[in-house]
Amino acid sequence: MPTERLWRAAAITLCAAVPASFYVIGDLTDAFPGVLTVVSEETGPAAGPRAQAEDYDRVTPEAPGPPVAASVPTEQARDLQARMDAHASLPVVAGNLSYAVVDADSGEQLASRDAHTAHVPASTLKLLTAAAVLRLYDGDVVLTTRAVVQDGTVTLQGGGDMMLSEDDLRELASAAADLAREQGTTTVTVAVDTGFLTGGANPAWGNNGPAGGWVTPTAALAVDRGWLDGNQYGPKSTDPAGDAARLFVTLLTESGLEVTGEPTPGATPDGAPSVAVDSEPIVDIVRHTLLISDNTTAELLAHLVARQRGEQTTPEGAAAAVEAEIRELGAELGLPQADLDALHILDGSGLSPENRVPPALLAAVMGEVGSGNVQGLEQILFDVPVAGLSGTLADRFDADGTRDARGIVRGKTGYLGGAATLAGVAVLPGGRTVGYSIVVHGFEGVNAVQARAAVDAVAAELVQED
Repeated sequence: MPTERLWRAAAITLCAAVPASFYVIGDLTDAFPGVLTVVSEETGPAAGPRAQAEDYDRVTPEAPGPPVAASVPTEQARDLQARMDAHASLPVVAGNLSYAVVDADSGEQLASRDAHTAHVPASTLKLLTAAAVLRLYDGDVVLTTRAVVQDGTVTLQGGGDMMLSEDDLRELASAAADLAREQGTTTVTVAVDTGFLTGGANPAWGNNGPAGGWVTPTAALAVDRGWLDGNQYGPKSTDPAGDAARLFVTLLTESGLEVTGEPTPGATPDGAPSVAVDSEPIVDIVRHTLLISDNTTAELLAHLVARQRGEQTTPEGAAAAVEAEIRELGAELGLPQADLDALHILDGSGLSPENRVPPALLAAVMGEVGSGNVQGLEQILFDVPVAGLSGTLADRFDADGTRDARGIVRGKTGYLGGAATLAGVAVLPGGRTVGYSIVVHGFEGVNAVQARAAVDAVAAELVQED
């Protein structure tokens, strides 16, 4: 609705100018939920199955405190660190707690523990993928799927839209059939052009790939993200573009054309008549990805980063492109070279157990998101789940000691066997906006619930009064 969009735009603009009052403005305008919101609580998706990863050695790190930002009362920063550090003694944590809290205004750390050691980020990696794609694309960009008709051949040209619905393809098939009839033919062959990106399955996923229902191989087009039963963690297509093409043939037949043979690979002829359907804007794909932690669309976004950077659109090329873009962002933020060198990204979703991200780097990126200083990135503020209210955080922060964070802490969740993570943006008492990243690691899989609860407890300290 125009009025709602106007308020959201105004909130973004004002929050960029005054980071400290970010939540007050955004909350009052319902740009996102919060303690002052008038938006009702949303039911989020149930937690998915546990991803597989190696168990990690238990190492109790030293927890030196960073220099305190000049504008932050020293006592407040020390108190925050002491309260967050106290959770390291929980049995499930056993000292294996790493975190960083970064002031959005100054970019300096307010509190940290083992913040420069690169840990498994799990799905919090999606925040870096989102940041990379939003740095490179205008949020209004759409992904276009075309049907090109020439000389009795209908070429289905993928443009990266893996969220096509059957109705989208039906609309495209109907328009293509009309175009064929205008050209004097009702008998056609079908070709499929997937040259928009190479895609495929990523070996770095290990046991967390399509076979386990975790993710669809990236493709130039797919119907409903290749979710064969419509469920996020149900069976996945191993040939999403081929499945889309076969459905397209069926829909062309329903539209009155006779299709001979099976769909075959083919290049799209230049200058031929065509019809098209567009995806939702990229900003909406990013929001969907972060809200429900969609691995398939996260991998697609990584491939879009590679395409825009002019790099190979293979799974390996996509991961390398995201890493390169985040390294550039980190350099712009003045992050230590050691943190940038420690960054190791092998996919766009966080499914690989070999991904490594220092909490200091991820917190700094989220601090910059909260500052409003980077054009486009502020969209992430409205995309990540809200504690106790939306997305993958809808059913979190409901234990004693964490409820005060509901509606205030925003964060992207992550879990990969042995690592529970949370990263996002919050507001300290008094109105200071911060970016944060929290990792609990080295626990046994049977203790996953307790580990997530420990992460919530550490994050809840962000909103507690001194």
